[in-house]
Amino acid sequence: MHDFGVGFQRSVLRLMLSDEIFAQQTLRYIDESFFSVEALGWSFKCFAGYWKAHLAAPPGMVLREELRRLAAEKRVLYEVEVEWLLYPGGVPEADYVKERLTEFARVNLFAQAHRSSAELFTRGQYMQSYDVMSTALDKIRDITFERPKRQWYFEELAERQLARFQERNDLTRMPWSTGIEQLDRATNGGVQEGELWAVLAYAKRGKTTFLVNQGGRSCRLERQPTLHIQLEGHGKQIAAKYDSWFSREQYNLVKLGEIRPDTYNDMVAEFMRLRSLLVIRTLNDWRVTMDHVLAEYRELKARGFKPRRLIVDYVDLLRSRDTRVEGETQHQVEASRDLKRFVNEEEIQGWTAWQAQRGRPGDNLKEHVLTSASVADAFAKVRIVDSYGSINATDSEWERGEMRVFWENHRDAAVNKLYGCRNDLSTMRMLDWAEEMAPRAES
Repeated sequence: MHDFGVGFQRSVLRLMLSDEIFAQQTLRYIDESFFSVEALGWSFKCFAGYWKAHLAAPPGMVLREELRRLAAEKRVLYEVEVEWLLYPGGVPEADYVKERLTEFARVNLFAQAHRSSAELFTRGQYMQSYDVMSTALDKIRDITFERPKRQWYFEELAERQLARFQERNDLTRMPWSTGIEQLDRATNGGVQEGELWAVLAYAKRGKTTFLVNQGGRSCRLERQPTLHIQLEGHGKQIAAKYDSWFSREQYNLVKLGEIRPDTYNDMVAEFMRLRSLLVIRTLNDWRVTMDHVLAEYRELKARGFKPRRLIVDYVDLLRSRDTRVEGETQHQVEASRDLKRFVNEEEIQGWTAWQAQRGRPGDNLKEHVLTSASVADAFAKVRIVDSYGSINATDSEWERGEMRVFWENHRDAAVNKLYGCRNDLSTMRMLDWAEEMAPRAES
């Protein structure tokens, strides 16, 4: 059997004792043979026996009573593990255990089926061998430790209202402010859990800087753990942009290490308060899919960092997980669906960006706004995200440190507004000032 470690096996049992839905699901897929420590396998067997009889997790007194029935030498060995399982507090992080247990169960179910199938095949029982492996593969595909998304609508009014009250007062679940007050008001606070927002711009026209501003605000103002996935360029460039944003030092000086001593000391003091709130992960080999992003997400959760907010710069560079997909358009559509599905399932808040179609000569000289009709390669991306808008600036506005953000749509709110914003690229700061402008010019 594949051993995922004693600590992990203990976590599975502890979670089973505290979460009966998880326990019910777990009992469908694993048995005592999956445990590499005899005492843990015995504890699981006791749990399973009590559950079969009572459809409930056994109280601590039941496990302790079972201990007393063992021979003295075994009782001494098992007692330490049982008391550790029953010790109050310290319930493991459920999402991480479920993810690991899915892989754990699949590997061990496959190992069991492979052994049985091989024995039947050796004896010449070919069809029986095939049936064993086929049944196991069906079971492996069906493994899930997620709660079913089922609502007993009329019966659950009180639960819904309690959940709403708790979410309203939970600062870790607050909306992600866009930095534009009027846009926040129009969208009930900004980016909500499970939402993916996208900003559109021409090439080299502020997409990454806009996303850096969103990440900086998330950490400094809202104290939310944020994962920034960079799919193009070097991670040190993104870190320099964040350093410039946080310090207000000139970006060209930051890149040379010429941060003033007093500013550097202030950064050190602030960054101590912001520790463990931002991870920048560079994935730029041009074949990146959501599987790579998901692997990073799981790795960080295993290290105790659970991102509540995700920045992907930018989704056009993601590839579909489906190897059968061909063509740039379909890759972008399927990759966008993969990203939106991930944000929704994990109930996190997401920002990304789109590239605009190449403009016509002279477009940067006259005032106009980009709309969704200008999205490059795959218009279907527009229907996947929850909200989208664009960054706009003529060359003269760019030089004056000004830009216009046109927010076109939101799934639950009619926006269609234009906002004037400050755009200080020397220190990577956007949106320090923003206000609604007169009706937009024709695009």
